[in-house]
Amino acid sequence: MFTCDVGDVPAIKTVFTDANGAVIDPTTITLYLKPPSGAVGTYTYAAAQVTKVASGTYSYNGTATMAGYWNVRWVGDGAAVAAEQGIYFVRGTNT
Repeated sequence: MFTCDVGDVPAIKTVFTDANGAVIDPTTITLYLKPPSGAVGTYTYAAAQVTKVASGTYSYNGTATMAGYWNVRWVGDGAAVAAEQGIYFVRGTNT
C-alpha cells in the first residue's frame, strides 16, 4: 500500500509471473480501479489505457480525484492467467 495526495498521478504497477517466478506477458490485461465513491473503472492494455513498462510489467497512471482508499485489481488472461489486488490511500487537501 502507498499513500498520495488528491491531484497526484500515482503509477499503479503490477508484474505478472509464471509458476516458476519468471516474468511473463498475459494475452489480455485488465485493471479494475475502485475509488472511494464505489464506481469501478475498467482499464485495459488493448485500449492503450494500461502501459507496458517492461516484459510482464504494466502500469496505469490516473489522477487521484478523491480522498480515501482506492481498490486495485489486475487480471491477466491467456498466456499468463493471474490476478493481483491491493489498495492505496489518497489524502485530502488541507484547504
